[in-house]
Amino acid sequence: MKKLSFIFLLFVTVCACKKQSTAKKTGQEEVPIKTELSDATTLYGLVLDQNNTPLPGIVFSDGFTTAKTDQNGVYQLSRHKKAKFVFYSIPADGEIMVDENNYPLFYQELVSKEKRIRHDFKINKKATAQKFTLFAVADPQCRNLAELARFKNETIADIKVNVPKYPNVIGLTLGDIIFDTPELWGEMKNAMAKQALPFFQTIGNHDHLQTATSEDVGEEGFRKQFGPTYYSFDRANTHIVVVDNVMYSEKQTYRGGLLENHWKWLQEDLAHVSKDKMVIFACHIPFRNGNSVNHVDYYSEILNLLSTFKEAHIFAGHTHYQTNYIHNINGKEIFEHVHGTASGAWWNSTICADGTPNGYAIYEIEGNVMKNWKYKSTNYPDDFQMRVYNADQVFGPANKYTYVFGASVNLNLSGSGWIVANIWNASKYWKVELFQDGQKVQDMVAKTSRDLWATYYHMEELGKTKGSDFDKTENHFYIGKLSGNVNTANFEVRATDGFGNVYKANNLKVDFSGIGVYN
Repeated sequence: MKKLSFIFLLFVTVCACKKQSTAKKTGQEEVPIKTELSDATTLYGLVLDQNNTPLPGIVFSDGFTTAKTDQNGVYQLSRHKKAKFVFYSIPADGEIMVDENNYPLFYQELVSKEKRIRHDFKINKKATAQKFTLFAVADPQCRNLAELARFKNETIADIKVNVPKYPNVIGLTLGDIIFDTPELWGEMKNAMAKQALPFFQTIGNHDHLQTATSEDVGEEGFRKQFGPTYYSFDRANTHIVVVDNVMYSEKQTYRGGLLENHWKWLQEDLAHVSKDKMVIFACHIPFRNGNSVNHVDYYSEILNLLSTFKEAHIFAGHTHYQTNYIHNINGKEIFEHVHGTASGAWWNSTICADGTPNGYAIYEIEGNVMKNWKYKSTNYPDDFQMRVYNADQVFGPANKYTYVFGASVNLNLSGSGWIVANIWNASKYWKVELFQDGQKVQDMVAKTSRDLWATYYHMEELGKTKGSDFDKTENHFYIGKLSGNVNTANFEVRATDGFGNVYKANNLKVDFSGIGVYN
């Protein structure tokens, strides 16, 4: 009899544990809802604030369709058969809810096989802050533990120093977190965990499983670590939408663009956004140069949609160089920021392929306006925004190139006295002036060029291939002419950005110090 009683007790205990586990998985709470569910509803939930007050107007999605919570704080969705998460668009007056590692937690995984499932959420409400800061980090792209150590000791260490300088800082990676190295997922996540800022993540082509034969399978590693591959959140009067624009087909075969269901989701997400907001569209592969080069499916449609908002910016990575590109759409300018990368030229040096230092971007936003932005070079002061060369200097013996700016057909320089400034974050809104002996000589002229100092190092010192990804021509170079001996001239390059920030340089870069691994 005692044996039978023990078996019965064990059976009841196991059943109770299973029931408790199921409730935890679905996120189901015991709080009753006051909304009648539609017959079409297969996914629903209750959303409360920190005072257990229902929250209306919160946008929810299963990644295919969207719906808002009603006056009772209830959302209802017809779950798509391929949906893997239910998630919400974080409102501007909602706290960014995080897990124990300070990672954003705006989603729950869909694991139940039941026909109708419930996932409840809690969002702490707070006063809307009108100022916030985005730290945009492109392509950490670590392939081994040595590169991971550099990412932590260089990039993350630099970010830690700079976070306290700005209000309400949020981190946003722009893809290629790993370099076809799924064994590093846990280590890379840990590197960005428990920091003073929460990191939102974007998926890149190298974040797809290299051996996968479909996009869905290829994304499993990223989803396991970070959740949805497309989602959105608001801060101040700005809407940030993060998308997966890597159309992966098989074994590292991909192109830029959105799948049809991603495009439909984007339209639904932005339909909930007021037209007076600024929209930041974060992705991995750039739009720059048109749909024949990078971004293919829904290229024009996305740009047209973005142009309907007060202001729009595109954030991208992927190329391992820094450039600002302006799309003129429907009478509006859409700024595309193609970011220099944390890894630079794939951790081979401390610079990108165009000579831009390894680093990240800092965007200061107020309401629906971009108040300031700059490129923050890793391990350099904030005002390090350019490098200046004597156009006559030969950086190394001619082999794959003649490594002297004066010989460049793009620059078309004649005579002596020329200097070249590589100003990596420059755009058409920058004014670049050249002074000598305290007097203005001229406005410097924007040109397209290689950085021959950087090109020599990558081509000859590291043995990289001419015409490869290490050999890039970009449009952020400026030329000016001095009188007398350039090497001894008392000069100053004064660059003023579109926000009135003035950056100065008065010395020539003549050697390769600082281009290897930082001491």
